[in-house]
Amino acid sequence: HMLCLQNGRFDVPDRLFHSVGSTYRSALENPADVKELIPEMFDPDCSDFLINSGGLRLGSLQTGERVDDVLLPPWAKGARHFVRTNRRALESDVCTRGIHRWIDLVFGSRSRGLRARDAGNLFHPLTYLGPSDVKGLPEGERRRAEAQSAEFGMTPDMIFCLDHPPRGSAPLDGGRAIMTRDALRESYAAEGRPSWGGGGGGPSSGGTAPPAPRADDVIAESMNLLETTDAVGSTNPFDD
Repeated sequence: HMLCLQNGRFDVPDRLFHSVGSTYRSALENPADVKELIPEMFDPDCSDFLINSGGLRLGSLQTGERVDDVLLPPWAKGARHFVRTNRRALESDVCTRGIHRWIDLVFGSRSRGLRARDAGNLFHPLTYLGPSDVKGLPEGERRRAEAQSAEFGMTPDMIFCLDHPPRGSAPLDGGRAIMTRDALRESYAAEGRPSWGGGGGGPSSGGTAPPAPRADDVIAESMNLLETTDAVGSTNPFDD
């Protein structure tokens, strides 16, 4: 897939995923750098994606360093240990206490509209279009939308229109909280669809909304769990 995206060649070495630390810093400091953690990052049986077992010639960085196996944090004993630790961190109480905020940003009340804008959580307008929306576009726009979807992905559907409660608290009222596809489409149609994801208020923007946690704050808080141990070189708190 990567070769298809780059016209039959690997991307320039400095843009390849070659280091956990540099990727972490770029995701936090560069607004244009949007990363998604794939499931393999949390499945020890799939840790070989971090190893250049095929001996691919991926080139060298501008520093002269050769791109090979992905560079891991100092506490990681190896690729499998790194991924297993990620899994333990993901399932820890530290993460589950804040998982509702992540749900709001990805699938919920802060994924679209004004609250998404206030949370710094907006993406390219074409990423908000569904298959039926793409089919109705003029030929040129349809091709651009299809290319965007194939190469860079789409924004997930909005499932919840109310803030998701923290784990252990009262559950959402399913009848009011779950946003159906038809209801979501109708809400955008009523706004004239000036800009998907960044136009009107969206279905959950009525009334006075509580301050929205910034998307980058939620990401930073989660990633700092492992970054702090990286900085001091201490034993990872999620290790066996």
